[in-house]
Amino acid sequence: MEQESRDDFEPLKPDQVPLEDDEKQLSIYLNRLSNFKIYSQACALIVIVLGIIITLGWFLNIPLLQGEFLGFPGSKINSAFLFIIAGVCLYLLNHQSKSWTLNVSRILAVVTVFVSVLTLLEYATGLNLGMKQLLISYLPGNINLTGQSRVLSAFNFTILGIAILMASYKYKPNIMQTLAFLSGFLALMGLTSYFYGINNSYTMDLIVQMAFLSSVIHIILSIGILCLYPDRSYMGRITAQNSGGFMARRLLPATLVAVFLMDILINLGQRFNLYSEHFSDVLGIIISMAFLTMVIIWNAKILNQMDRQRQEANLKRQNLKKFYESLVEGINEGIWVTDGEDRLYFMNNGMEKLSGVKTENMEGLHILDDLPDSSTGQMKQYYRKAKETLKPVYYDSISVTSPTGIKSYQSGWIIPQFNDGKFNGAICTVIDQTPRKKAEKALSKSETFYRTIFENTGTATIIVGEDTIITMANKRSEALSGYHVKEIENNLSWIDFVHPDDREKMKKYHKLRREPGKNLSEESGTNTSPEDQETSIPSEYEFRLLNKRGEEKQIMLSASVIPGTTDSVVSLLDITQRKNAENKVKQSLNEKELLLREIHHRVKNNMQIISSLLNLQRSHIHDAEADNILQESQGRVKSMALVHEKLYQTDNLARINVAEYIRSLSMNLFHSYTVQSGINFTVDVGEVYFNIDTAVPLGLIINELVSNSLKYAFSDRDKGEINISLEEADEAGVYHLKVSDNGTGFPSDLDFNNTNSLGLKLVNTLVQQLDGEIKLVNGSGTSFHITIHEQKYKERVKPSSENN
Repeated sequence: MEQESRDDFEPLKPDQVPLEDDEKQLSIYLNRLSNFKIYSQACALIVIVLGIIITLGWFLNIPLLQGEFLGFPGSKINSAFLFIIAGVCLYLLNHQSKSWTLNVSRILAVVTVFVSVLTLLEYATGLNLGMKQLLISYLPGNINLTGQSRVLSAFNFTILGIAILMASYKYKPNIMQTLAFLSGFLALMGLTSYFYGINNSYTMDLIVQMAFLSSVIHIILSIGILCLYPDRSYMGRITAQNSGGFMARRLLPATLVAVFLMDILINLGQRFNLYSEHFSDVLGIIISMAFLTMVIIWNAKILNQMDRQRQEANLKRQNLKKFYESLVEGINEGIWVTDGEDRLYFMNNGMEKLSGVKTENMEGLHILDDLPDSSTGQMKQYYRKAKETLKPVYYDSISVTSPTGIKSYQSGWIIPQFNDGKFNGAICTVIDQTPRKKAEKALSKSETFYRTIFENTGTATIIVGEDTIITMANKRSEALSGYHVKEIENNLSWIDFVHPDDREKMKKYHKLRREPGKNLSEESGTNTSPEDQETSIPSEYEFRLLNKRGEEKQIMLSASVIPGTTDSVVSLLDITQRKNAENKVKQSLNEKELLLREIHHRVKNNMQIISSLLNLQRSHIHDAEADNILQESQGRVKSMALVHEKLYQTDNLARINVAEYIRSLSMNLFHSYTVQSGINFTVDVGEVYFNIDTAVPLGLIINELVSNSLKYAFSDRDKGEINISLEEADEAGVYHLKVSDNGTGFPSDLDFNNTNSLGLKLVNTLVQQLDGEIKLVNGSGTSFHITIHEQKYKERVKPSSENN
């Protein structure tokens, strides 16, 4: 049996299903309607089967099959024929999937009405219209029998045929069901007459006579017609999913069946002389009242349960309604609702805040006619589209001006509501996009601003993703790389431009720059803090770039990660010309340095030759004073030669390590003079470096003072000590030199500032040259305290341009 859908029944009516229980109750209601349709089909099949049985009873001459039992008369063959026709009509009406079924059912209904009307005319006029022998002639041996239906059966067939014909056109369901009820009650009256008895002396008693089986079949056929359209007219009230339908479905069967059975039982009691006729009337009244009371109480119980369930459902719905109201009123987004006439009747708090007006001030306004186009923008257009298509419509960032003059940008959905396929208002959601629009404008302005900066940085600038792909490049990148910007962006990797020898280093920097805290040296196994990341990974370094033509360029790269991303902005400055110039300068400096070393070396050699000449000259002089003069001169030459020797042996040609110089100078003096092994020499000089303008005078001063100590301080002693110390004073560029011995001491009657000694005169002159002061301290030996100033380089040769 096929399951009917909602489309098989009439549109839902409020008096059939409670609106608040629409979804749940609708399912129950439709299921009940489907069951009633099944009852109708079952009744049709029962009528057809019973009609066939009666017909077989006539053809086989079996009284029992004709309905003759317990003294009840059998059904007529014409009635059996009409039962079959009516049952087929009812069955076909339950299966209207094909057009021919309706046509056949209408034809058969007309036949039923025609035959039954002719039968009634025969009874009314006494004429023989052929109904008595209509089917009898086909029976064997029953020529003298009559086959016409009884009066009540013929009348019932007439009204049932009309009801079926009306049902096929679905015309006036209330009249159709009234006829079915009338037929059922007439059949019930014919059935009841057998239990109460009839008197043939009365005309009505004769009219209501109907075969027992025919009465039952008429009742079944009437029920089948009533159940054919269970959602219409009177049956619609019985099947309705509400309290009235509930009571009708319980009271009607109970009342009809129970009252019928009770009256039969009471009548039987009277026939068996259990009580008098008057008592039977009283008993019938009392039992009927008691039964109705029980039915009412039972239904009251059921109705109370239904009401309790309804109250609980209402409470649940109220709570759910409050929840949704709180939800709708609590959200920041705006919501406004219109009815089927496009009039606004609700706005939530979010919409009131957005528009600046209250719901009561806007309630009843026609959304399309009462609001000006200048304030609603494209909203009306989207609303009309949703209304016409009955589909949700999305609108994005349309300009809207509220009645209070507040201009905003709004986005949201217009969701149409419809009933029976017709527009029934709309629910509209509104999201204020004004902050987003402002942010977009600010972002666009910022993007233009930074794009302008990006294009005018003065260098080739690119943005590199974590995957090394160049996502953005400015115009200067074209000249540097040889590629067009469109060829570079999102197509090329920066690795494509790097010289093979520099790739590993740059890949390493690229990776570590995106891994804060990881040390540059993976082998060390230590990590740096994120704060030290910039110092761990150089932000600027040089590399070699290969352009599109394969030309090599020297590039200074500056890179940093864009905060909050894994992309980095990279500036590329072409320093090829600068590097070439630097290389030329370095080459020139190397040549000049080599030349300067050669000069110092030659000066040292020349002075060494002078020293050697003085030494040769001494070998030919026998005068001790002259030999002493030559020896002193030879020492002075050696001290100056030693400066040039130290200078060309060091990496720094401008400054000399004073500590090493003093040690070497003192050792030469110890070897020049025959010094006993008991005489010791100590030097206390820190990391001090002097230029040649300071070192040469300093060396001559130390040469003179140490030579005097070696010649005069220990002439009568085998042991002694000479100390030389040099330390920087608090004032920058000022140094304290101390040369002392623990010998016989400086003669007290000799003024070292005013003496004929060439050595002491030279010391005083050199101290003045160094802008210093000298002081003699006598004690246990001789100690000279000298303060000197480091000499700055003085330009001795003017540039060629000035000379010219």
